[in-house]
Amino acid sequence: MTATTRSKYVELSEHTPLQIIFYGLLSLLCAVSLLVFVAAPSMELFFASFLRSEVVRDGTPVIYRFAENRPEEIITTGDFGTWALVEARDSSRIAMTPPGMRSKELPRAEYIFKPLFALAPLLIVGGFTLAALVTTVLSGGAGLVRQKIEREILNVLDRLAISQFGEHTPEEIRQLTRDILQADTRRLHDMADIYGMSFDAIDLLQRALRWREASGVGKLSKVHDAIKFYMREYFTDRYSNAVLGMVYIGAAILIIVIGLRGLKFLPATDPSLVLGALGLEFMLLITYAVVLMYGKSEDSAPTLQVHQGSGGIGGLTADADTEHLLRAFLGTQRGERP
Repeated sequence: MTATTRSKYVELSEHTPLQIIFYGLLSLLCAVSLLVFVAAPSMELFFASFLRSEVVRDGTPVIYRFAENRPEEIITTGDFGTWALVEARDSSRIAMTPPGMRSKELPRAEYIFKPLFALAPLLIVGGFTLAALVTTVLSGGAGLVRQKIEREILNVLDRLAISQFGEHTPEEIRQLTRDILQADTRRLHDMADIYGMSFDAIDLLQRALRWREASGVGKLSKVHDAIKFYMREYFTDRYSNAVLGMVYIGAAILIIVIGLRGLKFLPATDPSLVLGALGLEFMLLITYAVVLMYGKSEDSAPTLQVHQGSGGIGGLTADADTEHLLRAFLGTQRGERP
């Protein structure tokens, strides 16, 4: 990596505290938006459609019994703190009761649901994901993920330039970029053979370069290609084991929660903790599935071109182990000659 390329790479690798704060605030805003406009209405519709219950979340006090052997208590509902699921006829009956007598006609909650607690894993992952998508298209210091993708594009271009030119200049990297951008399918196949990489890898690099060069709606339409490139070139290699470990941790948490529920340490009338554990494991499994889908396949592993005159056979493509075996075989054959 030349001094100019290294300087640019370091510049793209460094993130200011303002970028991190902006990304965190944007993630929080996305999570709150998901809760208000997607998650809460969806859960309310689910309870009304499948449980035939009405959700009380307007601050109305309700009667709730934690368990059969516990006394009844009065709890206060809230928009996102505590929901009470009551029978629809109880809610209608309370609405028809005169205001002065409603204190004696409190609805009885069949279930208690805490949306913030139960939906926290979905909201956190969803917030970070939406924030990542937004910062992919933002320019300047606000584009945190965009900066990471451009860094990996530069890193791949530098590796290709080293394999082609050795010590190279920024102009040669720009020329390489133009060649890849202007290449058609046939030319991409030829370039894949020249650079010793799979066609899928160089095709994905071309699409990532087109994303980098685009602007406006064009850049937005190519976000998937850029994210796929970043996931394949950086994220999956570095964090796949960490994601798999988190999946096992989530499974362990889910087993503990289900066990506590089976032992009746958790009430059946408040499924918030169980739903939260299920949501956590669900999001971790989805994340691991994305890592597997966007990871490098065995067919896309880089290959080494071995040509005649360098200890190999012309036109043969082999990996490093095959080359070592071939060299050992040829050396043995030469040693056996009289």
